Parts: sequence; structure tokens; C-alpha cells
Amino acid sequence: MLDSVVSNQSPSVDEVTAWLKRLRQGPALGRPMRAVRGLPPGLRSLLIDDGSDGHGAASEAHTIVRRIQQAIAQLNDDDRTRVEVDLNLTSDHRYATLTQRQESLAQLQKCAAKTISRNANRALDSLAYVLLTLETGNGPTTAARPSATQPHPDDVAPRESGPEDLRSFWGLSPRSRVDIVCSEIPAEECPEYASPGDRNYLRYAKFADLDTLIYVRTRFAQLAPTATVRDFAPSEYYDTQADILVVVGGPPWNAKYREFLPQLPFHFEPHSAGEDDPLVVPQLKRPILGPRWTARGELLEDIAVLTRLTLAQGTRVFLLGGCLTLGVLGAARCLLDDERGSRSAHRIVREVGDADFVLAVEARRVGGITDIADLSATDPLILLSRKHTDPFTTVIDNSERYTYVSARAGHQHLVQPG
Repeated sequence: MLDSVVSNQSPSVDEVTAWLKRLRQGPALGRPMRAVRGLPPGLRSLLIDDGSDGHGAASEAHTIVRRIQQAIAQLNDDDRTRVEVDLNLTSDHRYATLTQRQESLAQLQKCAAKTISRNANRALDSLAYVLLTLETGNGPTTAARPSATQPHPDDVAPRESGPEDLRSFWGLSPRSRVDIVCSEIPAEECPEYASPGDRNYLRYAKFADLDTLIYVRTRFAQLAPTATVRDFAPSEYYDTQADILVVVGGPPWNAKYREFLPQLPFHFEPHSAGEDDPLVVPQLKRPILGPRWTARGELLEDIAVLTRLTLAQGTRVFLLGGCLTLGVLGAARCLLDDERGSRSAHRIVREVGDADFVLAVEARRVGGITDIADLSATDPLILLSRKHTDPFTTVIDNSERYTYVSARAGHQHLVQPG
């Protein structure tokens, strides 16, 4: 029960979510005094800091609404829109009831109201988490949401990036359902103990990009400990109900990745076993990019390719690819590493918002360590983006800085543009 929360005890995410769901009913924050009624005491101490200017319900309501707007500004674009509509904070969908507001947004986005409602519930989960981690101060705070007459905070001063940037980027909330589909070693190349019939059966023996799978699972567990995370090989995955789908490993050994290729502005050029499968992006100045090797056949660099697609049903799909396993691991680490990944995710959000995108960066192997650049300091190699189902357009093209040396037929040569 919400009323059971004592003043010196922070409420749980579930309790805050329940309060937000109650708050969004009827006119919601169209009548700010609603924000005060039923507020859990533990949340009250977080939202109303010592710097509130005055006393009484009106002053508290003003402070609470301001803090809620500050938290909403930290959500990704889609979640921010859903929450602002639910809480009646946008003039484009200002109606007296929640149902009317959600139906108005559904009509604009050309989808079912049920889809809007389901996605809004997940957005409220994310908002609840942000509210509980929002820093309070002893002086007045201002809503971080930029207006038409105010400069965006990113244009004024650098902002600290942290785990919440990663949670928002990946769409993680305490109740997220995450499915990971990892590439699978062909049956003829699998060890005997990869078969369920073997007496020493090891399920993970059939996974190809096992380093990346373990890394992604570990980072998700750190970022969202209560989220449900499952892993599958392509041959055993038939579910379509996940909030987040992460496909690990490129098309050659991942059938699930191949299913998305018709939607993508790139492909991996297939070659025989033992040769590179370079990345091909026809719309670039230098359309063919692949791994770089030393003269002695030692791998120097691979291309890490991370793609994000958002389905109409609300599922976020992340494709982690590369020409080799180094690129696949690099795609995961680029936007999942702790501080560096947070800064890089913040950079991508600044460039494309919540749109679909294709990101390519160099993944280097230095002393056995996977090295990925910090995108807050170094431009991506490639960044393409699209809104909804429009064609992908080029946002950043630094492909000419990358020298791809192909090792075919026993010799090396530079692959020229076009």
C-alpha cells in the first residue's frame, strides 16, 4: 500500500509507478494540485527539497510538478512524449481524460490505442526509476526540458553522463523483458557435447559470440537487476513478446540477424570460409569496409556495427554485428561500457534522438584488449538514421578515414571507393 510508506523511508519503484498511474487519471497535471494528494511520504522528501519557495499545498504542487518535469526530460524522446501525454503536459493532446489523450496520440502515430497504453506503462516505470534517483538540491531547480526560447542544455554546458543514460538508451526499466539471440556455430563445426543427447551436454557450447553474450548479460544485470533477461540460439527462438530484442553476431551465423537484412541499408558480403566478410554500405563514399591485418596475418582492427530498430508494437531491436567476433564485442562495448558507454550513448542521442540508426565504429585489438573510442571525443566512422519507415539517410560519413586492406588470394590490396 502507498500509505504504508513512512516519511524516512524511500518508496519502491512499484509504489512510485502506482502513484504515477493514479496521478495520470482525469486531468492529471492539468490540475497541479493533484500532484500533492496521495503522494507517498517517502517520495515527498525526495521531490520537495529544502529550497522550496514557500509553504502550503500550492507551493508543494509547484515544486513537485517542476521535479517531475526535470525527471521527464531525462527520458528518451518516445518515452518523454508518452509520459507528457499521459500526465497532460503537452498542448497538442490536452484532454480531460487519459483515454482521450492516449487516443489522440495513437491517431497521430497511426497505431492502436492499446499500443500507446502498453508503451506508456513501460515509460512510467522508467520515470519512476528516474524520480527515485533524481538528485535534490538546496537551491531552486529548473526543469531540464528545453523550450522554444531556451537553449538546449547540451548547447550551454557539458552534462554528466551515467547509468541512467544507458538505461534510457537501451530502453531498460525494472520490468523490462529482454531476449538475447546469440549466433550459433554450424552443426558440422560444433563439438559433440553441444548436442542435447551427449552425456556431457553443455548448452552454451553451440554459441558463437559467447564473449559478447556474457558481456551483454552482465551489463544488463548491473543496469537493471530486476529486468527479465533470457538468451537463445537462433534455432530455438520463436518468441515475439520481448520489450527489447538484442541480436548478437552477424548474418553468417545468426539466422535472426538475416531476417532483418531486407530492412537495413547495408549487408556483409559473403565469402568462403577463412576469408573476411566485409561490410558494404552502398550509399557511402567508401562503400566497402572490412578488417585490417598485419603482414603476418595478425588482426589489427574490425568494424563494429550496432543497429537500433523500433517496431510498431514497441519492441526495441538492437543488432550487434561485425565482420569478425572482435567487431561484435566492440558493438556491445561501444554503448554499454560504464562511463565511456554513457558518454557515447549521450552523443548518439544528440545526433539522432530516438530514431532508428546504424552506427559503425572501429574496434581495435591492443594487447588482447578490445579498444573502442569514446564517441564524446571521437566522431563515429558511420552514422545513418531514419524516422519510422523512411529510408536511412547519412548523418556522419567518415568512411574515407578508414583504410581497408583485403587479404584475398594470398595477397593484400587496398579496396578503392565504388
